[in-house]
Amino acid sequence: MIRQGLVIVVLALMAGGFLLVWDSPPESFIRQTTSPTDETPQADSYMTAVTSRRFSVLGNQQFSLSSPRINFYEGQSTLTLEQPQFVSNGDIRYPLQLSADRGELDNDKLDLRGTVRAEITTEEGPALLTTEQLSYLIESAVASTEQPFTLTQPKTNVSGTGLKADLRNETFAIQSRVRVTHEPQ
Repeated sequence: MIRQGLVIVVLALMAGGFLLVWDSPPESFIRQTTSPTDETPQADSYMTAVTSRRFSVLGNQQFSLSSPRINFYEGQSTLTLEQPQFVSNGDIRYPLQLSADRGELDNDKLDLRGTVRAEITTEEGPALLTTEQLSYLIESAVASTEQPFTLTQPKTNVSGTGLKADLRNETFAIQSRVRVTHEPQ
C-alpha cells in the first residue's frame, strides 16, 4: 500500500513536471547572453536643445557650448554630449570653433570623438583641423590628440599622428608621421 502510494506520488510529480515544461515559453530555457554590466547605462538625467555660456569676471563671454542632447551619469560625474558645438572667444587671439559627433565634459576638459572639426580663422585665413578624437583643456586653451589628423590652411596642408596645440601661445607640436605641403604664391 505504501509502495502504491509512493508510485502514485512519483507519477503525479512527473506528470506535473511534464505539464510545467510543456506550457513554459521557449524563452525561459534560453540563457541570457548579456550581463547587466554589458548594457548601455541609462542616464540619470538629460537635457535637450542646450546652450551654455561662460563669462569672465569682467562680463566678457569666454565660450559657449551647445548640444541637441546632454546626458548626465551620476556615478561617472560627467556629461555626455551629442553633436557638441564649442565656440571659444575668450583669451585666445583667434576664435575657435569645435564640433564632433559626440563628446564628454568633465570639469575643465572637453573630450570630443567621432568626426572632430576644429576651425580657427587667422590672419592668413581659415584653418581646419580634422581628426577622430580631440581633447581640449578649456582654461589653458590646449588641444591635443594621439590620433592621425589633417590641418588645412589656404596655402599649407599638414598631416601627422599626434598633436598638441597651445592656442594661447600659438605653438603646435606634432609627434610623428609629419607631412607638410606648402604652395607659395
